[in-house]
Amino acid sequence: MATVAGHMLMMGSLAPILSLYGKSFGVSDWAIGVVVTIFGVGRLAVDIPAGLLAEKLGRKTLLWIGPAIACVASVGAALTDDYAVLVVFRFFQGVGSGIYMTVATIVSADLATPTTRGRVMALYQAALLTGAGLGPAVGGFVAEHFGLRAPFWMAAAIGLFAAIYARFAFSETRSSAHGGHKDGHGLSALFLVVAVAPLAVLMFVQFGAFFTRSASQWTITPLLGHTRFGFEAGALGLALTLAALSNLAVLPWAGSASDRFGCVPVISVSTLLVGGSLFLIAVSWAPWMFWAGMVLMGIATGFSGPAIAAYAAEHAPGGRYGPTMGILRFAGDLGFVVGPVLLGLSVDFLGVGYAGALVINGALVVLSALLFVVVGWSAQDARARSKSQSSQPKGD
Repeated sequence: MATVAGHMLMMGSLAPILSLYGKSFGVSDWAIGVVVTIFGVGRLAVDIPAGLLAEKLGRKTLLWIGPAIACVASVGAALTDDYAVLVVFRFFQGVGSGIYMTVATIVSADLATPTTRGRVMALYQAALLTGAGLGPAVGGFVAEHFGLRAPFWMAAAIGLFAAIYARFAFSETRSSAHGGHKDGHGLSALFLVVAVAPLAVLMFVQFGAFFTRSASQWTITPLLGHTRFGFEAGALGLALTLAALSNLAVLPWAGSASDRFGCVPVISVSTLLVGGSLFLIAVSWAPWMFWAGMVLMGIATGFSGPAIAAYAAEHAPGGRYGPTMGILRFAGDLGFVVGPVLLGLSVDFLGVGYAGALVINGALVVLSALLFVVVGWSAQDARARSKSQSSQPKGD
């Protein structure tokens, strides 16, 4: 969890300076956006391969390869004076990050037990949020005192430490994976995962969750707050921080709720509440409604995140955590990348406005929740009946 927090601090430290750093190369605004977006593309490209390789090569190997790639890419981005080269190195930063974060999720699933999955995944999300929350502040401070290239050097140092630590201090967890298999690492393993109906719908839920984070929470909501209520950067930053703090605050209860009541009800209710928060912000006619919607979004995503990861681990076919977590992260990163573009297009070409874009996002999330309610509860009932029948004494 400490290295997960460090990795997210590493990537988050670049957030305040990426646009300014890209602008220093004398390129247009859309090209500056590419510097930001290409990181997500690199991460998206390796989510599934990393999950498959984690089953074939083991977790430990990839746990140091990922940060090592990110380290080298950070050094290259700090040294280059060519925009195209910067884009290439940003892509490989995403590759290294995608490998590490996918495998870190798999290791968390390896180390958890059926009765602690929710709490372990809550710890994982807490580590992620802590690093992501501290990163921008640290990166901004470093850039202000040492220049725009300094955060890349700091990211390289963190990546190097993480790679060395993982190489020499971590133990391989694949052998202790619950029901782990050494066969079926390729396409057959992927087909096994997507053939499980609840997991297939869960990918849609995860897509909607990450779509909401990048498109509504980080892009559309600030624009709506500014145009409707006149919020400036300080107030908008406070709103986003409030959502993040609400998310972090409920994580202890979120993990326990999943372990105690099961993942299906937690995912179902929390995802519906995410959609409700978007509707509340969209129709808000007073600032307090806007703030309430942000808090509700943070609370709801705080409960849904650990439950989604725990449910995926619980239903990984044959204990194949690698491909299952790889596809789960791929679905999330896909939503993260396409979300801002799709909602932006809906505002520009459909004329729905910022509130309409939030309603579209909310409808997507609610649809995913309703599908999961139907499929998830049906699968849970089927498993309960199967266990009940297997526990009954057989006749002579």
